[in-house]
Amino acid sequence: MKSTADRAIAIVGVGAVLPDAPDAATFWKNLCEGRYSVCDVPGDRWDSHKYYDPDPKAVDKTYSKIGGWVQECDWNPLGWRLPIPPKVSDVMDLAQKWAIVSTREALADYGYPERALDRERTAVIMGNALGGDYHLMTAMRVLFPEIAEQLDEAPSFQTLDDDVRRAVMEELRSGVQTRIPDITEDTMPGELANVVAGRLAALFDFKGPNYITDAACASAMAAVSAAIEGLVERDYDAVLTGGIDANMSPSTFVKFCKIGALSATGTRPYADGADGFVMGEGAACLLLKRLDDAERDGDAIYAVIRGLGGSSDGRGKGITAPNPIGQRLAVSRAWERAGVDPEAGDLVEGHGTSTKVGDVVEVESLAEVFGGYGLPPQSIALGSVKSNIGHLKAAAGAAGILKATLALKHKFVPPNLNFHAPNPAIDFARSPFRVTTELTPWEKRGANGESVRRAGVSAFGFGGTNFHAVLEEHVPGRLERERTLVASSELDAESPAVHAALKLPLRGALVLGGTSEAEIADRLRSIKAEAEKGTAPPPTVPREADLQAPIRLAIDFGDAQGLADLAGKALKALEEGHEGRWKALRNKGICLGRGRPGKVAFLFTGQGSQYVNMLAELRGTEPIVSDTYVEADRTMEPLIGGPLTDRIFVDPADEELVAQAAEGLRQTAITQPAVLTVDTALARVLGAFGVVPDMVMGHSLGEYGALVTAGALPFAGALTAVAARGKAMTDLSLGDNGLMAAVFGPVDRVGELLDAVDGYVVVANLNSSKECVIGGATEAVEAAIESLQAEGLRVARLPVSHAFHTKIVEPAAAPLTDVLMSQSVRPPDIPIISNVTGEFYP
Repeated sequence: MKSTADRAIAIVGVGAVLPDAPDAATFWKNLCEGRYSVCDVPGDRWDSHKYYDPDPKAVDKTYSKIGGWVQECDWNPLGWRLPIPPKVSDVMDLAQKWAIVSTREALADYGYPERALDRERTAVIMGNALGGDYHLMTAMRVLFPEIAEQLDEAPSFQTLDDDVRRAVMEELRSGVQTRIPDITEDTMPGELANVVAGRLAALFDFKGPNYITDAACASAMAAVSAAIEGLVERDYDAVLTGGIDANMSPSTFVKFCKIGALSATGTRPYADGADGFVMGEGAACLLLKRLDDAERDGDAIYAVIRGLGGSSDGRGKGITAPNPIGQRLAVSRAWERAGVDPEAGDLVEGHGTSTKVGDVVEVESLAEVFGGYGLPPQSIALGSVKSNIGHLKAAAGAAGILKATLALKHKFVPPNLNFHAPNPAIDFARSPFRVTTELTPWEKRGANGESVRRAGVSAFGFGGTNFHAVLEEHVPGRLERERTLVASSELDAESPAVHAALKLPLRGALVLGGTSEAEIADRLRSIKAEAEKGTAPPPTVPREADLQAPIRLAIDFGDAQGLADLAGKALKALEEGHEGRWKALRNKGICLGRGRPGKVAFLFTGQGSQYVNMLAELRGTEPIVSDTYVEADRTMEPLIGGPLTDRIFVDPADEELVAQAAEGLRQTAITQPAVLTVDTALARVLGAFGVVPDMVMGHSLGEYGALVTAGALPFAGALTAVAARGKAMTDLSLGDNGLMAAVFGPVDRVGELLDAVDGYVVVANLNSSKECVIGGATEAVEAAIESLQAEGLRVARLPVSHAFHTKIVEPAAAPLTDVLMSQSVRPPDIPIISNVTGEFYP
């Protein structure tokens, strides 16, 4: 799967105005405490006696009067020194006010204005549908003549005296006008949906693009999708995004009731008794930046958005009916674009509206997508914030992302409320999902994806629009390697971006390319002349044109004087045309290549090559290596009871510690993850310098390193697998662990000699036609070693704990298979040669 680390987006500020939560911190507190923020409609909103009737068939009535209501919001624009006069504030819809409050909190959370944002490159993209409720009231005032006409034409009204009719009409008009403020030049801007974003941009003087997206209940997620694309395309450097919904009027209740969509009893996503959704209102705002920018600037990062996928339902049963095809497409596209796989221990914040059919369709769609990753039953936590605050409609996706973001930040999974028994139509026992009902520490030890916690968030919109986002916790610097490798392999090698992304050579590395040796010689003479004057080319990434030229010369040098000397030797060899001279010059760091450049293959070593303090110097000087060891420690510590690095690195001056560490490194449970970590670290370092293999292969254990480098298996997943292999070996109760030895000689002759040895001994590894590894029962291998040495063959015993690749370790296969089946293996990005068949992986 293609890496998309270069598209990673950081959430660097959050703000919210939600039911029972005037800010994001209170919202998280409420989630953790399991607070249920659904109640009857407050009297200051509308009078339920006028609009409520429990009979679903009652004309123009709502059978539901419950919702998630914002009843606490600090609104003090003059105190905040925002240029909003009272006359403007009075005619602003709640949607605009909540947008301002939540945006102000998100900016303050980031540290703005003390922490700078480039106002000319900051955008505002918000999700909203229909603005809010205020426009309904002003429309009623404007349309008063329609009501007056009906009253005037009523037969009973016409029986009244003219004076009485005029008085009644005037009193009615006055009452309407008293309840609804005058319509002024500020009225329309105060209620238009697009002004939600426009007012934010104006108040905070942001000059990036501003607009709103309307995708019904997926509006906020659509806004986040658009915001991310603009960041990736570098249309701007920061963006305020999220969603706002303030549509809780009687008319909205009545219309949803006529669809039969609302619940009159409460919200209970995925649970038995779910009978419709409960509407909610509020706002959630996110401040986003590109991850590399946020890390460069030292920002506090809540979480990272790795990918977002969208889809439409297409033709289905109806415009309001959920379609599993569209939902599956959105979810699968999101994870594909994220470049990661869902894993045991992750979280899904579902759409979870609490409708009997909708919840079933959603879980079945999720299970079909996630089922392709071999996840154990009930290994993914599933929840819906709608169980706490109701369905925020246009802002629903923003509330879901905010919940997932805070869960990743605090490493806790909040409880899902009102889940006393599962929806009987959902088979959770066989599903990868479980609904969490208690506040739970979010543990994900030793899983794939380098043990990084991840969350998927869904938002599906009325009318057939679907979105799903993939978030992960922020681990500083973790994605640097992916970004470097992507830049080196995907961008135009001649572009400045590649040279900026790749590490520079640690010393002089001159690479010249041309169509003939004479052309090379001409270029080299000029360079030699400058070097003799004391000027050498600075260390730089070689040009792709030079690397791909028919004739190529490379010189490794330290300084100008050294370059002048080596260039002279190379020129002499070019002039003489003696092929043997080039072979001698290789030892001096001078190489000549002709014809099409060869392919690069990485062969990863297996067990037996380990030693104490492997890569100690590189670990101290190269961040990529030290970061790789940090990742390994994070995965291995819970598996082996301590950091892996404690088993590898000791004081080299302490002979006793070195001896203890050497003995420990002979234990398979330690050896294998240690060697795999070294393999991975070296491949990463080479990749950072632009040395990316065209194919990979592993020797025995090294095949795991090959799988990691090829992108077929995450590093932590491979560590988990080799640790399980080592544990399986350790747990084996054998009278004889066996012995292995490397034999240097014709393989056919080795086989003939082994046939004459009593006991179990076989050729376990074919390294080449003239080298192999034998293994088997200890006595038989010892006898074989004597026989082979007597024939004049060189034999070296291998420091391994068991006779690997023999039937002696066959009992370890079953537990290892179980672990491997739980891993997410994906098609490799780089061809892999199997060390079993010698053929490429399919």
